[in-house]
Amino acid sequence: MRVSTVVLALGCLVTGFAVAGTRVKALEDVSPARFPGDINVGTRVVMSFGGQSGGTVDCTIERIDAGWVRCAPDVDPFHGVERPAWYAISHVTDVQRLQPKR
Repeated sequence: MRVSTVVLALGCLVTGFAVAGTRVKALEDVSPARFPGDINVGTRVVMSFGGQSGGTVDCTIERIDAGWVRCAPDVDPFHGVERPAWYAISHVTDVQRLQPKR
């Protein structure tokens, strides 16, 4: 390889960085959707969802993590244990706090 080829390649590289000049800027920190302050792990709630499906879910919150909520599995003696599901808090349109099951 010739020295002139290496010098030309380095020159193009340096010129590219100098001409580019466009700075990359990080997006603003957007915090994930959150539930109201009095609703946390162990709270029994009814969540309503918007959009085309628009259903409701009655569950006890098992975990809240980064804009998602997981319901505790419902134990049904006749059908076994239902698998818990994760729901996006951003899709929840209404949350109602219920009394705990007795």
